[in-house]
Amino acid sequence: MDYREALLLWAARETGVLRTITTSCETPAEVAAETGVTERAARIVVEAMAELGYLEAVGVADDREADDGSDPTDDRLHTRYEITNRALGFVAKADVRSIGSVPHLLDCVDRWIRLPETMESGEPPASETASDEWTANFVGAMANVDDAAVRASVTAAVHRNPDAERVLDAGGGPGVFAKEFVRRGFDVTLVDRPEVVEIDRRFLEHEPIELVEGDITEELPGGDDDGFDLVFCSRVAHGLSPDENRRFLANAFDALSPGGAVVLTDRVRGRSDDAALFGAHMLAQTEEGDTYTEAQFSSWLREAGFEAVEVRDVPGFDRQVVAGLRPRD
Repeated sequence: MDYREALLLWAARETGVLRTITTSCETPAEVAAETGVTERAARIVVEAMAELGYLEAVGVADDREADDGSDPTDDRLHTRYEITNRALGFVAKADVRSIGSVPHLLDCVDRWIRLPETMESGEPPASETASDEWTANFVGAMANVDDAAVRASVTAAVHRNPDAERVLDAGGGPGVFAKEFVRRGFDVTLVDRPEVVEIDRRFLEHEPIELVEGDITEELPGGDDDGFDLVFCSRVAHGLSPDENRRFLANAFDALSPGGAVVLTDRVRGRSDDAALFGAHMLAQTEEGDTYTEAQFSSWLREAGFEAVEVRDVPGFDRQVVAGLRPRD
């Protein structure tokens, strides 16, 4: 997305223009009256949103005030707009499949703009204007992943333990990878934070996936006589600190049956073209997240007890596989 589009939508959200034009107002004149922005600003922003495909002009309001002070030859302030499918993510929070990536991108823009404060304080500032729907937006963005990338990631994971039957999707978010494992006949459990699992109960209600609330850096289900054959974790390691990654991998080792495999997919510094820039994104968005090198991942896996450690590219996906095996007893 062009930076101008992102910043335009962010400004529209911060001023209330985005909310009003997608829920209660039809024309730029109505938007200006309800939000307090100037009519010029409302018109320009709404027209730009229409040009970008978020809105569609459907005619001119027939109940416009004759003495509203606007140019009687200019209907632009009184043009009526309706939202398109591209804008559903701004209003359809009950179904994360409809949210898409843009609402979360706007949440990220808010923190990027305040990056200087983060660089001085060491943690992202609490924003008075931050979206109160952050988790739903985040899960919606995580659900917006190419099907080919999902299939490639799951295939790479299965190759590490072709005899696997039970899979634990750690930090599985909206369950797009979990659903692919189910489609291939695996018995799947997904563990994530309580607020994410609450969303998943609606999103995955018709899927045979066991949902478990928890913090993957504290504890994972499985282990002992109920171990998993595969612990899979995609797009999570970059949001964790080095110590949190160590704890997660130690938990993954304990959750696996002997001979089981742990498989992570993430950006690896030195292997992914934009890993360093994504590390800066983690600086803006998280308290301790970063991107990590092959040597770091390999060291953490070995510290946890894994053997046959490897890091390799995922065909068709801009991520790498980080994997290891729990030795057989």
